[in-house]
Amino acid sequence: MTRTLGHWVLPALALVLLAAFGAFVWWFGPWDSQLGFGLWAIASAPLLVRAYGMTRVRWLLYLGTGLVPGGLVVALTSDSVWYWGSWPGTLAVSVCAGLPVALTVAWLHRFLGRSTLETQTPWTIMNLGPVLAAVVTIVPAFAWARVETEPPASHAEYTSEFAGCYQLEVGRWIPSTMLGHSVHGILPARIQLDTTRGTSARDHAIFERSQLLIRPGWDGAAYWIPIRHDRVHLTWNTGFNGVGVDLRRHGNELRGKARGHTDVGGPWPNPRARVRARPIDCALVPADTSRSGRPLNRSAPLSTH
Repeated sequence: MTRTLGHWVLPALALVLLAAFGAFVWWFGPWDSQLGFGLWAIASAPLLVRAYGMTRVRWLLYLGTGLVPGGLVVALTSDSVWYWGSWPGTLAVSVCAGLPVALTVAWLHRFLGRSTLETQTPWTIMNLGPVLAAVVTIVPAFAWARVETEPPASHAEYTSEFAGCYQLEVGRWIPSTMLGHSVHGILPARIQLDTTRGTSARDHAIFERSQLLIRPGWDGAAYWIPIRHDRVHLTWNTGFNGVGVDLRRHGNELRGKARGHTDVGGPWPNPRARVRARPIDCALVPADTSRSGRPLNRSAPLSTH
């Protein structure tokens, strides 16, 4: 069968949707992949139905029509079924992260590999290509999802690598809203990663106990955790909402991603934003007025690594 330009439109659209799904998982992480799978499934279903119309291969019709209810169920029940941090939840989200790749490889192989209706050979989804595609995506997604559930471990020997003052440059929050709470206004423009540890003298700062403080503070806890010589984690948390920031060393500055978190459940993903932290003079950091009786410690060294 001679393939026309129109014959390649469906594969091109399928690869665009797969790339969009990959960008979604990269931005939001594996624990939102079930929502990404739902969106991908609903968007991909018309392509398979159209592929059936061009080939009359019933398997494409069955898969295409099944993706719509399947995608809706997975997306709408994601927050109530896939328990965060559990083994079933970890397996579920890793499968959701891998299925779009495996299914795309499967139906494109079927669609593009067909020559004529009379000469087509028997074919099933269990062919080697889709199986390998599933393995190389589901296994790393499973490992990634497990890492996401592990709290960052503090290593005090790296404190001096990051202690000092920084100017935070926060990019656009995507999405711009967070369920139940606002993610905007939590991260200050300038901070000090202090070497003083919290005593949780304030009711709303119980999470600061024995943690290295971020100054100035805010309504809840503000603390930081040195993880490795090139990685640090910053947290602002009230117990109901807040922001966590993972930063890595890039020359003289720190770069990474901020993630909002909220106690309000729902399929809507929590916002993310890119963050850069540039070393500055500690005299530029505002006074720590939110911590009564604990003035800003100006003696902490400026980070110049």
